[in-house]
Amino acid sequence: MQELGKLATNTPLDKILNGGLDRDAITNVYGPAGSGKTNIGLSASISCPEKVIYIDTEGSFSLERFRQMGGEKKLASIIMLDVHTWDEQHKTVMKLEKIVEKEKIGLIVVDSLVNLYRLELDSANFQQTNRQLATQYSVLSRITRKFKIPVLVTNQVYSRGEEIELTSRMIARYWSKTLVELKKTDKENCRIAIIRKHRSVAEGRKIEFEITEKGLKQVGIFSL
Repeated sequence: MQELGKLATNTPLDKILNGGLDRDAITNVYGPAGSGKTNIGLSASISCPEKVIYIDTEGSFSLERFRQMGGEKKLASIIMLDVHTWDEQHKTVMKLEKIVEKEKIGLIVVDSLVNLYRLELDSANFQQTNRQLATQYSVLSRITRKFKIPVLVTNQVYSRGEEIELTSRMIARYWSKTLVELKKTDKENCRIAIIRKHRSVAEGRKIEFEITEKGLKQVGIFSL
């Protein structure tokens, strides 16, 4: 069942998150390309009964996929913000609070928060770009805590020796109260979601799911 104070994503992640997304925290879902990050963002948007702010930095939002997952009636309630440069993204996030104050918003999705950050980052602007990313996180954190609007951001990963780490790891780990890692498996379209950080759920809790035409479907049982 969906707990009070949670927003269901209508995906198997709800089981390991004890009902869904916390309404006063940033949930960060990270994993390799094709691991299901955008699908989770779409499903959560469809599940939300109120308006949704959806920031698309990768051109990943697909109308066809949204409709496949049952989102036809929800389209009118999506405030779509397409950004194409890091500067555009920063300015857009800075304006979010004004939008939230005017509209009845039930969810904010940023897919992905670090795509343009990775393209922008170099040795010359390293400090400035990281400050801007931290500022964007702080704005999102203030909004979710002040207005009790869940914030779902997706994040990419990179290899760090034998380990897989999320991009902007220290900044992301500091500001995100919930971290969920997505992993691919040997089975086609099957993925594993693992809790890496949560305020009330044990780390390591995981569930296997399948990406289907209609959405995400649980495979087997979830691990406590």
